[in-house]
Amino acid sequence: MKIIAFGTLKGGTGKTSTLFNLGGLLAEQHKVLLIDADPQFNLTSNAGISVTYKGLRTLKDVFEGSAAADDIIYKSPIPQLPNLDIIPSSIQLTATELNIVNFAGREQILRNFIQDNSDRLQEYDYIFIDTNPNLGMINQNVFNAADAIVLVSDVSFNSITGAEFFIALWESIRQRLRKPENVAALLLNNSDGRLKLAKELLAYVQGNEQLRHLLLQNVLPTSVQVKNTELDHKPINILEGDTTANREAVERVRTAFIGVLNELKERGYCNVKNAKSLYGKFSRFGGQRGSSCRLSPTSCRNGFNHAPAFRNRD
Repeated sequence: MKIIAFGTLKGGTGKTSTLFNLGGLLAEQHKVLLIDADPQFNLTSNAGISVTYKGLRTLKDVFEGSAAADDIIYKSPIPQLPNLDIIPSSIQLTATELNIVNFAGREQILRNFIQDNSDRLQEYDYIFIDTNPNLGMINQNVFNAADAIVLVSDVSFNSITGAEFFIALWESIRQRLRKPENVAALLLNNSDGRLKLAKELLAYVQGNEQLRHLLLQNVLPTSVQVKNTELDHKPINILEGDTTANREAVERVRTAFIGVLNELKERGYCNVKNAKSLYGKFSRFGGQRGSSCRLSPTSCRNGFNHAPAFRNRD
């Protein structure tokens, strides 16, 4: 089981949608648990879960109660991906931040939860955890529990500066917690190669001693299709375009995300089984042989009796 947290100190970098799509791709071949630790609950919404549901159990119950894993894990909110489960969030997590300040061992709460429920959670190959852009007590719990932290930056110097500050601030915190170094990668998102700034920023990061060893060579492009994954509550591997142009655009974005996964695999963080199988002999939409990736939403478990999406639960 690998626990990977996604972080930033600047909002609007596309961190949540990046996590959502990478998690969806991994769920084609692996058991994946998403944990939403952001009070804005965007990851929860992306998965199609309504936070207005009166009986919703969330990550708040971990920090302020004694919830067991089975109490708060919602299975297969996206029916086409039965390997993908989620622990949702809610706006109430904002108050939790204040409520746990005086708890003994407050930075260890999430880590203890994972250890206490290890028998249940070991069924997952990956746990992906979303955060909001700060280093408050909830996020310190997340990063302390994580095997690896992936920083997500958009193409702006403000965002890169935020990544530099994150590394410096977390270094101080992790040393106090006796946590081994775990900032693993820096992913550039929302890049438009036509812009001069994108080239200048890439050159700056490549020349920065603090960042260049973290930088992933695969860069995620600006794309309307990524926004559509949020609107349709479907990650990129099961998103379908309504025109030939849209379908080709989906394929290009899907290829970019798979490139990121394969690079993380090379660094030892995402063990993509049979990585070559992620690239089909033909495009899903009839492209040229070897020209793009292909992931079938039914490739994992044909005939699987899907659990209902959360919004259909009693």
